[in-house]
Amino acid sequence: MGKKSNITLIGMPASGKSSVGVVLAKRLGKKFVDTDIVIQEKYGKLLKELIEEHGDDGFREIEDEVNATIDVSNSIISPGGSVVYGERAMKHLKEISVVIYLELSYTAIKSRLGDLRERGITLKDGQTLKDLYLERTPLYKKYADITINEMKKSLSKTIDEICESLGEKPRKKRNFKSRKIKKEKDGKEKSKN
Repeated sequence: MGKKSNITLIGMPASGKSSVGVVLAKRLGKKFVDTDIVIQEKYGKLLKELIEEHGDDGFREIEDEVNATIDVSNSIISPGGSVVYGERAMKHLKEISVVIYLELSYTAIKSRLGDLRERGITLKDGQTLKDLYLERTPLYKKYADITINEMKKSLSKTIDEICESLGEKPRKKRNFKSRKIKKEKDGKEKSKN
């Protein structure tokens, strides 16, 4: 893979790309870039407004163009779940970053998602969330350099596993010694230093 300074997180909506990405960026000392926010800032509209205005295909063209021109370094990049439909975007992201697929089961995704349109998720007429999951999963696997299965894992465990996969040193476990509390005469608690 070579040493790339960026990491791109791909996966279904609600797979934790943003949550994992923000914490991972803090842990590794990187910037965090949410490309959905980049799109909203560039066009001055919410994703759902862009989808309503341009349709699913038009929105995907916008998404592909923005993701194909992302110019960052030392960053965690979190694109929308449909980024894998954009060949130009995925080619570019693979060139500038290590691509990590955050894998979750359909049942887990369904239980985490709320209103699909509010989240800017594009579904074709008659397409169900299950159809979308089955359509996208092979694409996530195709483009991933690393796959992290998140099932029954805490955010912390997922991030530890990503870091291990990247060859990062494991985080030292913190040992917080309990501080003794001493009661003062007036009943207030004060920490011993």
